[in-house]
Formats: sequence, C-alpha cells, structure tokens
Amino acid sequence: MTTREGLHILCFGASLTAGYLKSGALYHPYAGALEVALNKAFPSVNITIDVQGLSGDDVISPPGGFLPRMDILYEEAHPAHPYTHAVILGGTNDLVHLRHSREIYQALQAVWAIPLSHNTTVIALTIPECPGCSQVPAARLDRLNAAIMKRGGCVEDGGKFYTLDLHARIPYVDLHEEERSEIWGDGVHFTAKGYDLMGNIIAEKIINLVASEMEELGEVDEVETKHKNVETNKIYRLKDDGKSERNFEGKLLRSGRVL
Repeated sequence: MTTREGLHILCFGASLTAGYLKSGALYHPYAGALEVALNKAFPSVNITIDVQGLSGDDVISPPGGFLPRMDILYEEAHPAHPYTHAVILGGTNDLVHLRHSREIYQALQAVWAIPLSHNTTVIALTIPECPGCSQVPAARLDRLNAAIMKRGGCVEDGGKFYTLDLHARIPYVDLHEEERSEIWGDGVHFTAKGYDLMGNIIAEKIINLVASEMEELGEVDEVETKHKNVETNKIYRLKDDGKSERNFEGKLLRSGRVL
C-alpha cells in the first residue's frame, strides 16, 4: 500500500493508548493529536486512525488479551482496510503483576509479528516511567525497555520495525513539579495535555518515516511551514498525477471493539 492510497494507522495497547483519564471517567486518546499533526504534514493524503486500547490488559496471553486482540484485527479489519502502520505500547500492567521482563518481551515479539507478517510498519514504544507502580522494580522496567530499543536495530524485519523511546521523551522524575502536574495524571497515566504530547511525539516519527518513503518514490512536493510541538518544518503534498483526489479529510476511527 503506497502513501497515495492513504495511511491507515492502528494505535494498539492498553490504558495509555485508550487515553485513560480521571480514574476512567474520561478518555482522551493520543490519536487525536496524532491525527491533527499528520493531516497538517500530509494535507493531500487520506489518513484514518483506529484506536484499540483496552484498559488493564496484559501483553502476556493468557491471561492478557494482546495476542488474540491483534489476531482478530488482522483477520477482520486489516483485509478490508489494510493497516499501513501499527503503534504498539504494552507491558505496564504485566510489570505491575510482577511478570519478568524477558516474559513480557517474548510476548511483545509475538504481538509485533502479526502486523509485520502483513507488511505493516510497526512502531514499538518503550514503557514510560510508572511512579505509581511502587511494586515494580526499576531495573525490570529498564531491562524491558532496553530489549525493545535493541530490537529496533535488527535487520531481519525488512525495514518495517522501528522503535520510539517514549520513556525518554516523556520523563517523570526529571521534570519540574509544575511541568509534571501538567503532563502526568495519577503517576501511571497522562493528563489530556500529556496524551497530546504523546500523539505529537509519535506523529514526528511517522512523519519522518512516511516523508522518506514519499521522497524515495518521487511522490512528493514540499512546502515550508512550522508545526508547534512537532519537529518538522515541512508540509508534504502528493504530486498531482491526474488520477488522485486532493485534500482528503482525515477521520479518526474508534471501532469500539476493545475500548
């Protein structure tokens, strides 16, 4: 699937993907900010986003549902509307349940393998700090994140697997108290502003990946601009080949299967 055919992005995970706020009374998925940033960067590309976040879910199956959930998506949703990118975050709940980092990493590999086997570009996120998870040894979280980042350097995934160090990009301990209160909610989840920051950070990664692909294929014209909170200064417009429609309206899809 080329960029000219559109971007269909799967945001997959647990409560941090769902946008858990105020003890579950509200949800503010990072996908909203992601969609806005992508539409600004690629105004002539049709962008759709499927939010699949299930609060409390574990990566390790059983008892967790990450693997069967991903299986269902690629059996039912992907054939009709193929995912171009899958942003995957999971493991916090497994750590809280005292599962070992090696177990969690092996389970994540099985989850990543499904989109990779269907030619979907995977962006694996590291797990943010969890000051509200007092029972989780810091060394265990560090080992898991190190394994995720190391996998990003492997070549056997055909150039379809990437990592994003969310742990480093949205810290907790290193922030001043005022800034921390704006971004972090309960010591596990973010505020609405924090989720928007997360969405912009992910958008930066996807914009760089897609822009590189478009440039390699000769599909793009570039127009200078500036985007707040997104480290890019370009708008990418598809070259008019006389066949493609211009200025699609991106839509945020929440399928509801696991929200």
